[in-house]
Amino acid sequence: MGETKPQTFKVKLGGMSRPSAIARRAFLTASLTLLATPAFARSAKKEKKGGKEGEGEEVADPVIKLQSMALPIIAGGRLVNYVFVQMTITLKPGVLVTVFEGKEPLLRDAIVREAHNKPFVRPDSYVALDEARLKASVLREINGLIGPGKVALVTVVKQTPRNFVAPPAKPGADKPASRPAPAGDSDLVP
Repeated sequence: MGETKPQTFKVKLGGMSRPSAIARRAFLTASLTLLATPAFARSAKKEKKGGKEGEGEEVADPVIKLQSMALPIIAGGRLVNYVFVQMTITLKPGVLVTVFEGKEPLLRDAIVREAHNKPFVRPDSYVALDEARLKASVLREINGLIGPGKVALVTVVKQTPRNFVAPPAKPGADKPASRPAPAGDSDLVP
């Protein structure tokens, strides 16, 4: 029985050889890995605390970024729009981030429930929420979850409406005049 030759990974085209798809993928993967290595190394660095005590200890960032929440805009008992809200919670110095571990789903649930019971609607907009009421509600709920006095700041980073809806009519504004009936034969059916 004759020996078989191993297959080559080069394809000849018009007198020139070209690397196969496998070789190209391997080259691209290796080059992308080398390019991404500095980014991975930079993101892995931790801030270090200065001073005599705790020198060299790693300190976690005291800002907690909450996942986006969809909160309803309800006017006149009907759903008008949803607004997607991104928020951050800044803890006071000395409070460990681990105090909030596993509590985000409870906070999000409480905020969404409150938004359905008593919406954070602004009187002048169906595409934005009342930030002051929302922040006060988040602060009240988080104090109930992790204890009072541990949160320094609640920040609404971004509000994105699902639909762009016209603002509500002002209470004293006149309604547009109705169109007059068309002149002509009233027996005609369009």
